[in-house]
Amino acid sequence: MTTPLVAGIVGVGAYVPERVVTNSDIAKLVDTSDEWIYSRTGIRERRFARDDEYTSDMALAATKLALTRAELKPSDIDYYIVATASPDNTFPNTACWVQKGLGTEGAACIDISTACSGFVFGLQQAAALVNSGECKNAVVIGAEKLSGITNFRDRGSCILFADGAGAVVVSKTAGKGRIVCSRMGSAFDFDALAVPAGGCRLPPSYQTVDDNSHKIAMKGRATYQTAVRKFAEMALEACQRGGVTPEQLAWVVPHQANEHIIVSAMERANVPQSKIVMNLDRYGNTSSASIPIALEEAVSDGRIKRGDYVLLMGFGGGLSWGYNLIKW
Repeated sequence: MTTPLVAGIVGVGAYVPERVVTNSDIAKLVDTSDEWIYSRTGIRERRFARDDEYTSDMALAATKLALTRAELKPSDIDYYIVATASPDNTFPNTACWVQKGLGTEGAACIDISTACSGFVFGLQQAAALVNSGECKNAVVIGAEKLSGITNFRDRGSCILFADGAGAVVVSKTAGKGRIVCSRMGSAFDFDALAVPAGGCRLPPSYQTVDDNSHKIAMKGRATYQTAVRKFAEMALEACQRGGVTPEQLAWVVPHQANEHIIVSAMERANVPQSKIVMNLDRYGNTSSASIPIALEEAVSDGRIKRGDYVLLMGFGGGLSWGYNLIKW
């Protein structure tokens, strides 16, 4: 019997900037220390892009690697989806910048703005497009230059954020990287996590610039509590819908927000820490880029193997959340 072709991940790529910023470097900007940051977040260092290196540049580098591994050309791609909270411009969208950088035109290009959960939203959309036949090959990218929108006067948030990009190619396959199920959700909470200014609700002005209102504002405790609950709920729901038990999950690749959030949530879902892919200590919180960066690392170093059940989970601004269960 012929195996039916379904949407799956056929190539992965990632890019992180060269500049390493340690906790000691952050301590030169705000009243903190390496021990204080690490004990509360699990972060030791992160990467910051150059001043002349933009979100689309990092997205482009990750995409080129993913295309090479998928053995596809830019002209083979019908759809580019970029998840980002730090776009190059309000418009044109960052996906158009990526397509321009690849030297092609004609594919559909969209950006998704759901902050740290953006990549899983984009992957769900790409899988739906491919499975429906509307699209043959799609690229999903999570990319951020959060150093450009971080409030370095706020020690509660500036210790977290970083820059980087990850990308996957989604095509119909005989089973490799098959996306088993996905689900997304949102609930409005402006106060928990937002960039207050810059849109028509609070347009740019001298006052908004002076107030740092164009930078990330976060209430850490409220975000922490909701994230732990949602991560645990999503893990259990994904297993139920996918017809697997938590024990059958080979790996969980969560948004790299905070080590304590991730470990606490997975304990609630009966997933041992040994099955969690984490690189938070080296790359910090790269928002929508964190899941594909961690996924690429685990695929490249051989941790994720053919046939493994892999659960991707995101949680971010909106508030928004979602997951993709994949049979690798």
